Amino acid sequence: MPWKALPYLDRDRKGVLSKKFKVSGIPTLVILDPSGSVITKDGRTQIDGDPEGANFPWVPPQVKDVLGTEFQNKDGGTVKLQDLEGHHIAVYFSAHWCPPCKTFTPNLAKVYSKLKEKGVKFEIIFASSDKNEQEFNEYYKEMPWLAIPYVDRERKLKLSQKFGVTGIPCLVVLGPDLEVVNPNARNRVSNDMEALEYPWGAKPVINLDEDPSNINDYVSILFVKGEGMDEGACKAMMDKMSSSGEEYIKKAKSSKEDQEFMFFFSNSVNGKVTSSVIEAMEGSIPADKPLLVVLDIPEGGKYSIVEADTLTPDLVDKAIEDYSAGKLTMKQLN
Repeated sequence: MPWKALPYLDRDRKGVLSKKFKVSGIPTLVILDPSGSVITKDGRTQIDGDPEGANFPWVPPQVKDVLGTEFQNKDGGTVKLQDLEGHHIAVYFSAHWCPPCKTFTPNLAKVYSKLKEKGVKFEIIFASSDKNEQEFNEYYKEMPWLAIPYVDRERKLKLSQKFGVTGIPCLVVLGPDLEVVNPNARNRVSNDMEALEYPWGAKPVINLDEDPSNINDYVSILFVKGEGMDEGACKAMMDKMSSSGEEYIKKAKSSKEDQEFMFFFSNSVNGKVTSSVIEAMEGSIPADKPLLVVLDIPEGGKYSIVEADTLTPDLVDKAIEDYSAGKLTMKQLN
């Protein structure tokens, strides 16, 4: 290699960089500008497609540049992007051969219809991963929304790259300004059939048993309500979790970087996802005792339980401070 390198012995710094850029596989090439801001985390794909470096420094295109200006409607006609001014737009990556897609699509159609009946300015654009145009046509019959014409494979590919789509179904929700509201609202929609939480933007605190999708990618603070916990104390903890979540959402928007911490809660240690997390911890966790846990699954599945006779809101800040300062003893999930 003709470039510089971190000293191999500096494993801590390598770990910090991997966590900051959410590296989940190799090779990964993150490209930064002179100020240290991220240009792209997918430099590998950019260079593979540009071996001569003609597009250096590989600044990713804007959403409007890859979304396109014309879409196919159910009548075979064309709808222009300008016709969707003021709308939230969801790009739906899906395919007929994908079993989870076949389950999600009719539910998404119901939610779409509810929003349309209410007069909400919302549209979905289908970006197909079907294997051929015939499969696309058959699958599109089940959908009431717009689509990217199947023949425009390059546009679909660029959209997948732009939004980092690695699996389907994936529902990317965009605001009227085409800024990403939710990089994958699939679970949110599945748990909100009445569309009460539309447009499914970032939630300050998430029910782990309903939507665990982010827990593998972020350092998380998990509050599990104890069955014997006082109602007032429980509310105080939930209020603190929510306000902390709001704070980190605002920080992420301001810095245009990923959210540093995610905040989850569970109503019981016996929750369908929470129970699996609890079972992976050492020892026995009583169901009547509330629990506050720092989870660092991206760093190899580590955790630390906040030890306290009584859980109080200030312990949320203390847990974050101690984690950030490297003061917590992190154990390995089994």
